[in-house]
Amino acid sequence: MKINSFFIALSLSLCFVSIAYGSPGPISSLLDSAYYCRLRADYNGNLMYLSKAQKAITRKTDPVLTAKVYSELSKQSIVSNTNYDLSKSYAQKSLAIGQQSKSPLATAYGYYAIANWYNYLDIRDIAVANAQKALHILSTHPDQDLQARLYYMMYGVYTNWNDMVQSGKYADLAIAAAIAAGQYEILSNAFTAKSIVMGYHYKKSKNSLYVDSIRLYLHKAVDLFEEHPGQVGIRTYAIANLNLANFFFQYQLENNGIQQDSIIYFTGIAERAAQNFDRNYEILGNVKGLHSEIALLKNEVPKAEAYLMDAYIHLKNAPRPSYYTLFNVAQGLTKLYERQKKYKSALFYQKEQQVFNDSIFNQARLQQVKKLEAQFENKKLQEDLKIADQEASNKKRLNIRLWAICLLLGVSLLLLLLYFKAKTRLHVQNALKLENEKEEERQRSAMRLQMEQTAKVQLETKQELLTLQKEQLEKEAMADALQIERKNNLLLELKDKLKKLETEGNRGTVDRLIREEMQIEEALQQSVKEFKHINPDFFQKLKEKSGNRLTPLELKHCAYLLLGLSTKEMASVFHVDPKSIRVSKYRIKQKLQLGKDTDLDNFIQSLK
Repeated sequence: MKINSFFIALSLSLCFVSIAYGSPGPISSLLDSAYYCRLRADYNGNLMYLSKAQKAITRKTDPVLTAKVYSELSKQSIVSNTNYDLSKSYAQKSLAIGQQSKSPLATAYGYYAIANWYNYLDIRDIAVANAQKALHILSTHPDQDLQARLYYMMYGVYTNWNDMVQSGKYADLAIAAAIAAGQYEILSNAFTAKSIVMGYHYKKSKNSLYVDSIRLYLHKAVDLFEEHPGQVGIRTYAIANLNLANFFFQYQLENNGIQQDSIIYFTGIAERAAQNFDRNYEILGNVKGLHSEIALLKNEVPKAEAYLMDAYIHLKNAPRPSYYTLFNVAQGLTKLYERQKKYKSALFYQKEQQVFNDSIFNQARLQQVKKLEAQFENKKLQEDLKIADQEASNKKRLNIRLWAICLLLGVSLLLLLLYFKAKTRLHVQNALKLENEKEEERQRSAMRLQMEQTAKVQLETKQELLTLQKEQLEKEAMADALQIERKNNLLLELKDKLKKLETEGNRGTVDRLIREEMQIEEALQQSVKEFKHINPDFFQKLKEKSGNRLTPLELKHCAYLLLGLSTKEMASVFHVDPKSIRVSKYRIKQKLQLGKDTDLDNFIQSLK
């Protein structure tokens, strides 16, 4: 008989409760006592302390504590007595206390109680809606303990919906919140939840790393019991060990003694832990089932039969037996007797399976009836709220209209009164306005005249400046022309003297050099003549473009570029190396803020 680990882990949602009580007082102490009774699996003690806490509530009691009490009573009514009506009543009271007191945290506990009730009825969409309301409140009024419980509930909902992405997300959130709250009971359950998520991932991908993760989280769930004595429930500890034993059975059973001994070891811990509290024999029945499987692997058939019969007898005699476990035990006995060819016994337990299956069906049907009732009531409540909202909206609109009519009448009377006063003031204002407009027009005329005179002066100054710049350049050009003439005369004189020094080997070299130099000078003389016709705005445009950063020499370079002189010709004019002309052109280009792809010669020519 293979034990369904998912069912075992899911049952944790029915077995744990954690309370974080801040302020001291009798009710807080009673809630603490109830909680620790629950950890020890003393359910009668748990109910007794909760009842005492309920009786101790007064009008002066902190609404958060009151909401906690009714939230726990709601959960206890389902877990211990399966009393859905009483559970619903307590949950509604918890929420009502929070809303009436306008305490955000008390309201969050109320939404948690409502969500918990719907979750037990498998009406998960409404459970999620209420849980989200509680989490929204906790985003501004933090309570790590309540957050951990809500996240764990959300994990369970999404697991039932087979949404493993959301299941993993809420399992992680539950772990983080439980650690922050120091709530090790929830943390143990959250670690088991994480192991289940890893199991789903393994079934999907068959990646062995997920198997290691399953084992890791199950060990974490078990170890918390010893690491934090008295803070992890005995039932939670027993189920965690049973899940760990089932892990070895499902994932690492290799028909060897080590794995089988591990199963026996962890089932033994679960059996000893559950011995004194498992009155319904649910955990012990699963323990016996695993022992039976190991006995069959060892071919110890009588021993396997004894384990299953022990589980069957105890489950049948339990006050509220787990029919799921009984069905599995009966199924195991049927297969065992079929293997032994004891068909009469096999037929008996096969019929028993049907009986237990019917009992499961009846329980499910009863729960379905409650679920339908809850859904109907919820739908009716929503409709009533919708009608009430509509009536309130209609009443509000009617009131708005009445107020609008009254306001309109009042405004009309006020306007009539103001009209006569305004009419008198209007004549005075119009006269003053006319006088002001005349004065403003006079001021504007004077300002325009002043601006025109200023502009005229600026224009004349600009023209004078350009004229001076042109004259200066003409003077420089004339000086250059005179220098060129003197240079040419010098070259002719040097030519005559060098001719006398010519030999047969270098004959004609001097004539060629002199001729080239004369050509450059002739081109320069022609440029000087053209220079007089440069656009006067040329230098002003250069200064504006460079922010007046160009030196007189750089302006002169730009003038020669405009006249079309090459780098070599400009080097000859300025008696420098051509490399210096290229450096100068690069600096001019930087000062003019030209891009790398912009040619300086083309830019200068565009300024004609």
